[in-house]
Amino acid sequence: MGASIYDPEDLRRVAVRIASEAAALLRDYACDREYTRGVGGETIVADRVAEDYIIDSLRGEGLRVRGVSEERGYFGDGDLVVVIDPLDGSSNYSNCISWASVSIAFALGNRLSDVIAGSVAPIFFGHPISFSRGHGCYEGEVRVEPSPNTRMVFAYAEDPTIASKLLEFIKDMGGNVKIRGLGSAALEIAYVALGRAALFVDARSRLRNVDVAASVGIIRECGGEAYNAQGEPLEARLDEVVVVGDVIASLDRNLALTLISKTFKAKNP
Repeated sequence: MGASIYDPEDLRRVAVRIASEAAALLRDYACDREYTRGVGGETIVADRVAEDYIIDSLRGEGLRVRGVSEERGYFGDGDLVVVIDPLDGSSNYSNCISWASVSIAFALGNRLSDVIAGSVAPIFFGHPISFSRGHGCYEGEVRVEPSPNTRMVFAYAEDPTIASKLLEFIKDMGGNVKIRGLGSAALEIAYVALGRAALFVDARSRLRNVDVAASVGIIRECGGEAYNAQGEPLEARLDEVVVVGDVIASLDRNLALTLISKTFKAKNP
């Protein structure tokens, strides 16, 4: 790819291709006990297999990268930053539940706001969702113009007070709004970015930069935003795996900020 390597659209295509290939590899190994076997913590064999494939593929593209991945942590010494989640939804995958994804994001700096291209590839069905800064959002290779869907919310909460306030807010949205929590934050934020749902809310303070780097880039390019519990645009460093905390994302920025002000007061005294 030569001199055009840092062109966002070139990087988007690389992210789509490699994430899709890794997703296909994981699809082939799905429900195989050898690949769903635990190897420490929440890590399974498939996580490491997919991560190795992605990093080898990046090297095969001639890319000199540094960055973070779920299993290796910080690696490399190149001038292009890559953020990798080789298997988002490991628990689903381990239990032969078909909702999981592969994420790759590229950045020209060490902050989440420096991400300029990325892709979230569903493992089991659907087209990869991707973006490049200034060039739009894509489902497969079709550029999309999202519009919000107000009939569904992806939500995760463990604190009873937050959960109660969140449920009250969703009821006040009116209509027949459905609440879902499917187990792959990257995929769910990406579908919110396409307008398939109104909101993504994770109030468990668990999500990490590797979980959301690509999907946050997607929703921002699609015209929405991802916030923290204080109502600030989500930011995080990319030179190590770090927890980003609560994440609230929507194409409708006013809806997201209103939810934060009404739901997260207990966390924002």
